[in-house]
Amino acid sequence: MATDDKDAPGTFPADARRDPLDAPPRAPEPPDLSGNADRASAYVYGDALLHLTDRLNGTASYTDAAAMLHQILEPTSGLLERLGDFFEAAGEKAKEAGHDDGFDLSYDLADAAAEIRNLGEVLHVAEDRMRALTSPPQPLRPSAPAAHTPRLPLPARPPARPPHTR
Repeated sequence: MATDDKDAPGTFPADARRDPLDAPPRAPEPPDLSGNADRASAYVYGDALLHLTDRLNGTASYTDAAAMLHQILEPTSGLLERLGDFFEAAGEKAKEAGHDDGFDLSYDLADAAAEIRNLGEVLHVAEDRMRALTSPPQPLRPSAPAAHTPRLPLPARPPARPPHTR
């Protein structure tokens, strides 16, 4: 029995699960910025994140929003950690060029990886904080006042002033 889990928290569209590295190597095509191109075919990972963002914007549940944050912030397999890995790998690739520009680029990419991981550390409790936003149950209040509610006594009248004498 197959289930359609496209709306389950923390899931991505089918295109995001497809590994573009499975395709034979070819030169990347420049993106069509006219707005007429099918973005999903050119930006699989960006579209997956955009899909997650749209779902986050559409959820009414803080618990579901926390599950989506988990996909980004999980410290060993979340998106930020993997993005840090990506920039580190890109830095290593730049070093393979064997000249100064490649080394300079590798340092910039290593700095980017460190900043991304630092962001994950700064936001490490965001998931728990989002989940905590779930409204606590409201205390039960009687729907109608009790049949007999005692009234407070009326305030005493101030004493009359004595007549003014000279």
